[in-house]
Amino acid sequence: MQSPGLQEAVVSTFAIDRLATPLVDLCGFVRHDLPDAPAGQFAAWHVPPACTRIEQALLVPPAAEAGRGAIRLVRFHGVDQQVMRSSQRSWDTGGIFDVDLFTADVDRLYRGLQRHGWTALGEPVDYSEAHFSVRQVVAAGPDGLMLAFIQRYTPKVDGLDPDGRPSPIFNSTQTIADYDAAAAFYRDVLGWRVRLEFTIEGQAEPGADVLGLPMPQAIGAVRRLGMFNPPGPAIGGVELISNLAMQGRDHAARCVAPNVGILCLRYEVDDAEGYAREIVARGGAPYAAPSRFELAPFGEVTLFSVRSPEGAIIEFYQV
Repeated sequence: MQSPGLQEAVVSTFAIDRLATPLVDLCGFVRHDLPDAPAGQFAAWHVPPACTRIEQALLVPPAAEAGRGAIRLVRFHGVDQQVMRSSQRSWDTGGIFDVDLFTADVDRLYRGLQRHGWTALGEPVDYSEAHFSVRQVVAAGPDGLMLAFIQRYTPKVDGLDPDGRPSPIFNSTQTIADYDAAAAFYRDVLGWRVRLEFTIEGQAEPGADVLGLPMPQAIGAVRRLGMFNPPGPAIGGVELISNLAMQGRDHAARCVAPNVGILCLRYEVDDAEGYAREIVARGGAPYAAPSRFELAPFGEVTLFSVRSPEGAIIEFYQV
């Protein structure tokens, strides 16, 4: 299997306009209103029969190559819904915690989002991690949407908008209880490559402001981190964070449609059915078996999905 990287993150929302407005007006995303999702998408997401429609809008970030790194907003009509990671804290587990974007000006972007009612786990803060030196904020919007905005000092990120409008999504974080099981899923079952693994101990960051860990416990909290990417010249990987010092709530059971939050990550692949067979041969199981349906705006696709040990849905599609 080869992949050009993350195509989009799918975000379920109570109100598309409420989430779309600041991402368009402030962040420069281009909005494309799409036809309602077809029956095949209902089946792939295991949507309850009471759902009458799935409304959709695609938000494509500035400078996106082939539209990659986008956010698809979906609204499920006619069904009861809960927020997936309700009242979440960064050490809670289950599902998808955030998606990550680069920016040339974290402070300007975050202050603008505050005027739209967004908040954050902590104020923008500088820190170093592994070989990175950055300034970061994890901004919290409506419907449990968490966007991590990262201003990277070293190594530099080229081509960013000087006014702070963000890059396409380049990463997504999952906060997990069992690091070894989660890492084995991405490495051994999905066949993804390990980009980086390390342990943080004896320091607060990234934590006390970035992830809102309480002081002074943040200094003594041991955290295991790993970054994984799909095969190919891909960006848009997954970062796993396990906080060994703090026990949070497990939200995995609610991290499914039609509930509200980051529903799934979606990757294009060169052979969806072949990749699905590889995953099964490695001991994995599909959350949705390969099926063919119209996926606007890409046309007819073959799509399947898997679910991580802690409830994150990852979709793969082939045009």
